[in-house]
Amino acid sequence: MSLPEGRIHLVGVGGAGMSALAKLLAARGHVLSGSDLRHGALLDVLSDLGVAVHTGHDTEAVRGAALVVASSAVPDYDEELNAARELGITVWRRPELLSALTAEMPTIGATGTHGKTTTTAMLVTALRSLGEDPSFVLGGDMVGLGTNGHLGKTDLFVLEADEAFRTFESLHLRGLVITNVEHEHVDHFQSAEDLIDSFIGVARGVDGPVVACADDPGARRVADRVGAITYGFDRRAEWRIGELTSGSGGLGFSLRGPGGAAIVRMAQPGRHIALDASGALALLVELGYPLEDAAAGLSGFRGVGRRWEHRGTVAGVTLYDDYAHHPTEVAAIIEAAAGTAPGRIWAVFQPHLYSRTERFSQEFGHALAGADVAVVTDVFGAREEPVPGVTGELVTEAVEAAGGIAHYVPRRYDLAGFLAPLLEPGDLVVSMGAGDITLLHNELAPILGGR
Repeated sequence: MSLPEGRIHLVGVGGAGMSALAKLLAARGHVLSGSDLRHGALLDVLSDLGVAVHTGHDTEAVRGAALVVASSAVPDYDEELNAARELGITVWRRPELLSALTAEMPTIGATGTHGKTTTTAMLVTALRSLGEDPSFVLGGDMVGLGTNGHLGKTDLFVLEADEAFRTFESLHLRGLVITNVEHEHVDHFQSAEDLIDSFIGVARGVDGPVVACADDPGARRVADRVGAITYGFDRRAEWRIGELTSGSGGLGFSLRGPGGAAIVRMAQPGRHIALDASGALALLVELGYPLEDAAAGLSGFRGVGRRWEHRGTVAGVTLYDDYAHHPTEVAAIIEAAAGTAPGRIWAVFQPHLYSRTERFSQEFGHALAGADVAVVTDVFGAREEPVPGVTGELVTEAVEAAGGIAHYVPRRYDLAGFLAPLLEPGDLVVSMGAGDITLLHNELAPILGGR
């Protein structure tokens, strides 16, 4: 399976994953067009790159295309996909496009239920510091580079090997980091065992080193089955993290393994950041890169958009935004926030997907109870239809049951007005979720500044 000559039309091109691929394809010289149901800033970026984009459905847009590629989130009954089939145009899903690209380019990446975007970005940062210019595709803009997709000058391709929609099963990989394996994407994996089996299959197909986090039970199970190299705080890890310090100034730790030892310093706080960095470094050393130089390069890592992203400090209140939408991710962000501000930690959470909220409401409650105050809004349904009885109130009640303080504000656009009178100088507000909760700080900052 290879990319054809002629125009490629991308359906759902405004999403993080598809827009990154569009940038890469455009830089490779492919003629592109694309569509998305909603207009967003990414469509403007793609238009500036020469991609003919439109909002909504336009069945005429597919006419004359050599290939139509749809985001995995686009339903089969989409009008443009139906039109392409009627015209006899080949239709792929995003995993098939990634399969074709990774068959052409030597590819390494990171996978896992959490941390794969950050770990992938760390791989890119370290490689650039080592003089490489890899191509990359990931699920958020790299701070400093301002993009989520890039065509490099070297053959190496670095990508986020996403388990959602079983995308990673289609990839051709030369090296892989497995950050963790927890039951997630309950609409695509029947059980935790089904998910584990999928990770094992992907790991066995890697033509090169696989490193996995020894601290995570799921990743450890995969490592034991496939003989992966391990990293983490666990005393059994082959790449061992020690001497961790973390706070408002970032973090530092030591890393020791078969390829040597190094001191690593990062600008971002949190135990999870140390784990992600160690996974990236372990893989790079296994691929033949020098540990100390790669570790030094990571000191310049500036993060990824919506991953502990500092959105400003207004009237003494510090504002952060994060993509966390799984209980483990929420807990990690709250843990990282502790000690970084003198006041209270306010965790503002927007549940994502009805299926996930129903399955993990109690776990979300325990995670959010770690904040001084949790504020929960209603579910961002994305591709799912509402489920009777499944609302953000389930999570709010779970926070209170776990001993935390929680408020339920159903409408997201009411959050700024609710929060502003309650916040005091020294407080830290972190918004979390995969939906439009990221808009909160744009609305909150002006109110705080005008007090």
